[in-house]
Amino acid sequence: MNNPYRLLPPLGSLIGFEAAARLGSFSQAAEELNVTQSAISHQIRTLETHLEQPLFHRVGRGIELTDAGRDLYRTSQDALETVRQGVQRLDAYSKPGTVVLQMCPNVAAGWFMPRLDALKSCEPNMEPWLDTGTSTLDLGETEYDIVFRFEPPQRPDEMGVRFLEERRVPLCAPTQLEGFRTSPDCAPLIHDEEPDDWQTWFVRVGLSRENYSAGLNFSDPVYALNAATQGFGVYLGNPDLAVPWLEKGQLCIADDRALDTGRVIYAITQNRDLQRPAVRAVWDWLLAHAPAAGNPPDTSQET
Repeated sequence: MNNPYRLLPPLGSLIGFEAAARLGSFSQAAEELNVTQSAISHQIRTLETHLEQPLFHRVGRGIELTDAGRDLYRTSQDALETVRQGVQRLDAYSKPGTVVLQMCPNVAAGWFMPRLDALKSCEPNMEPWLDTGTSTLDLGETEYDIVFRFEPPQRPDEMGVRFLEERRVPLCAPTQLEGFRTSPDCAPLIHDEEPDDWQTWFVRVGLSRENYSAGLNFSDPVYALNAATQGFGVYLGNPDLAVPWLEKGQLCIADDRALDTGRVIYAITQNRDLQRPAVRAVWDWLLAHAPAAGNPPDTSQET
C-alpha cells in the first residue's frame, strides 16, 4: 500500500520557508527561528530541489516569491496553523486537573450540570471535559476517564457502579397538570425515542386511550423536557434527570406511578485512571451523590 505522504518535502523545511516568505527576508526568518541564515538558505534549497522549481527570485540583496512560491506560502501557512492548533489542543490531556467524562445529553443536562458548582466547590482545581456523545467504544480505546452507559463493566480492568436506575413518570408544566389528572386519555403527549413509551406506561397502570403515539416527538430527551416546560404536553421522563425544572416549578410530577424499565445507567472507569488524584476525587464525589446509591433529589411539588 502506497503511503500518500511519501512524496512530500521535508516538513521541517516548510517552517523556514513560511517565515522567510512572510518576512520577506532570510536573515529575519533566521532571527525569528533562532537559527543561522545559512540554515534558512539550506531549507529553501532543499525545498526547491525537491519541488524542482524556484520559490524565490533573488532581487539584489532582497527576495521575492515566485508564483509557485506564493502558492506554497498559502498552503504552508494553512498546514502549519492546523498542526499548531492540533498540538495546542493536546495540552488539555496533560493538565493535572483535567477529567474527561462521557455521558448522554439528558444525564449531562439534568443531573451533572446542576451539580457542577457543588463539584467545583469540593474540587476547585478539577477541570471537567464533558463529552455528551453516545459512543460505545471500548473504554480502553478512548481518552475518557469516566463514562456513563447502560452496560456494566465489560473488561477485567474496568470498575463500575450502578449510578442511576431508569424509571419514568409523567412530567408536565403546572398548566397541564389538571388536564392530565382528570382526562389522561385526552391529554397531549410528548415522546422521545426511548423503548419504554407511553403505551407501556398506560398499560402498566391500568389505563387506556385511543391514540398513544399522537403528540410531539423528539430524539433528544432534553428537548422533550423543554417542550413539556412550555406546556406542549406531558412527557414520560426520569424525575432524577428533571431536577432543574422540578425545583424551579417549571415541571411537576403529574402521576407518581412510575414505569420501572429495569435498565440501569452505570458509571464506569478504569483502575489505571483512578491513580490520578483528579479522577479519583471526581469518582468518589460521583459515588457519594449517585441516585442509585440512595441519594435521590428532592422533587416534591405541592399541588
